Amino acid sequence: MTRTRKLLQSLRTHPRGAGALALVLALLTGAVMLQQRAADEALARQLPEVRAFEADAQTWLLNEKSVADFRRSLGAHELTAVGLAASPPGLVLYTLKNGDKASTTVPGCTPLGCAATLLDGLGERSAEAGFALVSVRVDPRTVSHRLLEGAATVLSPLLVIGVVLGALFVATRLQMGLGGASMLTVQPPTRFADVVGSEEAKAALARVRAFLGEPAKYARLGAAPPRGVLLVGPPGTGKTLLARALAGECKASFIAVDGSYFTAMYYGAGVGKVKELFKLARRHAPCVLFIDEIDGIGQRSQGRAGGGAESELNRIINRVLVEMDGFDPLSNVVVVGATNHEDNIDEALRRPGRFDMLVRLALPMLPDRQRLFDLYLGRLHHDGLADTLALARMSAGMSPADIANTVNKAASTAAEQGAERVGAEHLLRAIETQQLGGDVSPVKALLSQATRRRLAYHEAGHALVAHVLQVGSVERVSIEPRGQALGVTHIHRESEEPLYQKAELSARLAMLLAGREAELMVLDSVSSGASDDLKRASELAVNMVGSLGFSDRFGLLSVAGVPKELLGPDLQAGVLDEARALLEDAQGRCRRLLGERRAQLDGLAASLLDHEVLSGEPLARWLAGAAGQPTAREAVAA
Repeated sequence: MTRTRKLLQSLRTHPRGAGALALVLALLTGAVMLQQRAADEALARQLPEVRAFEADAQTWLLNEKSVADFRRSLGAHELTAVGLAASPPGLVLYTLKNGDKASTTVPGCTPLGCAATLLDGLGERSAEAGFALVSVRVDPRTVSHRLLEGAATVLSPLLVIGVVLGALFVATRLQMGLGGASMLTVQPPTRFADVVGSEEAKAALARVRAFLGEPAKYARLGAAPPRGVLLVGPPGTGKTLLARALAGECKASFIAVDGSYFTAMYYGAGVGKVKELFKLARRHAPCVLFIDEIDGIGQRSQGRAGGGAESELNRIINRVLVEMDGFDPLSNVVVVGATNHEDNIDEALRRPGRFDMLVRLALPMLPDRQRLFDLYLGRLHHDGLADTLALARMSAGMSPADIANTVNKAASTAAEQGAERVGAEHLLRAIETQQLGGDVSPVKALLSQATRRRLAYHEAGHALVAHVLQVGSVERVSIEPRGQALGVTHIHRESEEPLYQKAELSARLAMLLAGREAELMVLDSVSSGASDDLKRASELAVNMVGSLGFSDRFGLLSVAGVPKELLGPDLQAGVLDEARALLEDAQGRCRRLLGERRAQLDGLAASLLDHEVLSGEPLARWLAGAAGQPTAREAVAA
């Protein structure tokens, strides 16, 4: 009643609208009445037989007879009325003199006519026999069939439209990022203790843990909590693990996405993703929102040069900036970004107030690498003979992810060989594969015995001089070609101190030249295999003279600090002369050492020819000049 009164009141206050509504209703009523009158007039003009057939066609259609029955009734003059349907062609409804109603379908009829069929000449026979012959419009389908086809006609386009709209809706919702709840992890079990190394990074993140744990304590003193932490480091250094550990330490929720998450197919959907993501983080506070590869968002373009993609990217970055600025001091949400390319991040994101803290992660040092090997080996069935300290020395420059992959490679190799446990040799070969870029090269089958002998003396020379001059620990010597190297000698410093003394670098020069000198001493010729050694030795000698101050001629002058316009030919020639003098001095030391220890050199080279790989105790005995030659079993087991 209330709605009716409101409608009447509205009509009273708008008389023109009421008049227009009355006119429309009158027109509709007149149209309906006119249509009904036309239908009644058309029905009145029809013959009684036509009205009977069309009014109740199902009575005839339900009693379907054969064409032979119709032919017999036609020949016996038993028909009183015959109705020919326009569709389908050949459909006949007929009534017999006894009142029976039946139907049949005459084959051979087409929409163009029924020539050469039973119905051909039916008009003349109608006049002779005296039965009525009329044309009718009937629907041969049953009521259920008509309802089903009508529903299909109406619903088919609706179904197609519904599927298209549903697909667009789902795609839009996915593009808008409403699937973010699946990325949510409540209170990850990871802790800082689960992260090996990265002590400086964990110490820096401890401040964030304190803020998330007691935000009111800092807000009471006016201290602003960190809104964002940027983790910068090489790939595989554990940035994601640190972010999860931070959330676990704070007993906070953890949401992880990457920089490409914000890109979308539709214009504007990326901005919606940003809104939904930050809304989800606030709803599950305290929360750590981790954006991996945050440099994937990119930088904002300047000016009007960019197109639609650049404009959308600018809007995404602007929305991220607004969301980070909108954090309440007690919102308890911290954004942690991770990247390998710090310079690709927009400066507005890096400024204090957004990413307040910059935490740099480095590759693990020797003690951390040993702990990583202990950790990953503890998860395997191994024989316990692997020296994790030696493995750590051999894996300098490898990230935690590289070490995990190396241990897994060793386990996979052991499984492929049918071994019951992972052995030390599996691990050493896995490190060689990782460091040298591949398994044993097919080039091995092409090496002649003379080439193998040259390689053996080359690597033996490196190992022997490195051991005598204490360049580092000689862990393993191999003449198996891997990657681009035909042989390799693993030499590693006992410590990873960043400072080098002149004596150590001079010894390293001698070690680099030792392979070539061993070839020259034994075989009276040199090969191209020493090209990389000469390159590295020359670079080191030039740096010692020109940059490190290890030159009597230049003294305290560093050529690296001299402006280019002052670097004349005389100065350049002086640097090269000094570097050449260092190389010649190192060459003389090599020749003396190899000559004094020729027996050790020959024995080590012969053992390499026999076993191809030496490490562990057998290698140590050869380097120490032990009288007894190690057995084949000892060399292989090591």
